[in-house]
Amino acid sequence: MSLDDMLQTLAERLGRPLVLYDTDFNVVAFSVHENDVDEVRRSVILSRRASARAREMIAAYEVRRAHNPVRLPPHDGTPARVVYPVWYDLYLVGYIAYIDHDPGGEVPARHRRLLSVAEPEIGALLTLRTLQRQRNGERSHRLLTELLSGDAAKRETAAAELLEIEAVSSAAQYSTMVFRPTGPTGARSTGTGLVVEQALTEIAQSTSLKACGAVLGQEGVVVIPRRVNPDRLAKLLRRPGLEALRAGAGNARPSLAQVHASHREAVMACRAATADSARYGQSAHWSGLGLDRLLVQLPLESLTLEDLPVPVRRLLEAPSGAKLAATLESYLDSGADAQETAASLIIHRSTLYYRLDKIREITGSDLRDGRVRCELHTGLRVAALAGLRPADGGPSHAAQVSK
Repeated sequence: MSLDDMLQTLAERLGRPLVLYDTDFNVVAFSVHENDVDEVRRSVILSRRASARAREMIAAYEVRRAHNPVRLPPHDGTPARVVYPVWYDLYLVGYIAYIDHDPGGEVPARHRRLLSVAEPEIGALLTLRTLQRQRNGERSHRLLTELLSGDAAKRETAAAELLEIEAVSSAAQYSTMVFRPTGPTGARSTGTGLVVEQALTEIAQSTSLKACGAVLGQEGVVVIPRRVNPDRLAKLLRRPGLEALRAGAGNARPSLAQVHASHREAVMACRAATADSARYGQSAHWSGLGLDRLLVQLPLESLTLEDLPVPVRRLLEAPSGAKLAATLESYLDSGADAQETAASLIIHRSTLYYRLDKIREITGSDLRDGRVRCELHTGLRVAALAGLRPADGGPSHAAQVSK
């Protein structure tokens, strides 16, 4: 009997809708009921994970140390719950949870008996599932590593094996998403692993096609059998706990063995989102990078002010460098249209002309010269991606670096 069948049978005997979690609080199985109106349960099933607050409550009430049902009081609009820790061979392997309809009383003896009787078989199946997932995870990690390697023969073999074991669906095109952390080192792997898991869950819920993913070093990688939807990627990163992550997406390729090229593009796009989240937000797509496709491939981390064109360096070193650089970039973005620039900056045109005069004075540049405008525009963009632009309203980082 499968875990789903076991849990459904137990739910019918208890007369309660049940949810089964593993020890990482991922939803493993849930019972099906015609009149299931518990919105919290529905949300948990859709997200495939217990809420952060529920995890905190389980920790606070030391459920992982118990060997009997534990009652959790109502919290944050969630009704009271009974949580039963599932043990197998001296190890905690999961939790069974259901609504507590009598939070003022005791868990019925009949419930205790039914849960206790079902525990050994559910525990064994849950342990087997966990071991299988670990093996599959290790295999996927190895195959993804080879799929993205520089060895063409390994890529072909890995692609064939991934398709053979149905880790990813056979399709006409494949794309890659990359997730990288920007937060404290301690929280990096957790956040990256979580976003890979959530991305795979969302894909599974929205399509019958199967994607695969893993955390490779500090980088989360997800390969999908279709094009990446930029809006869905941006929405995914707005979920709680993922604020410190940045993501990139590559263009689709016609075969799985060629998806390493999409991965390279995704890495570059992620780099752009990390360097300039003001422009891209938390995620960027290779197809939308424009000139940044070239610029993000520069050794940005080693660039200094000395590497920038002299006029750009002078502007960034000026006391008002942040404001003037933003003004010049907006002016160049608009094709040197003063009216459009003033409107975008929400300033009067006379203020714009005053700033442009200051820029000419500081840089010694003739803004009427197309080649000069190109040099300034590109230099400002490189400075932004390399982190050499001063923060608006704050001290000039560029000036500090030059000292």
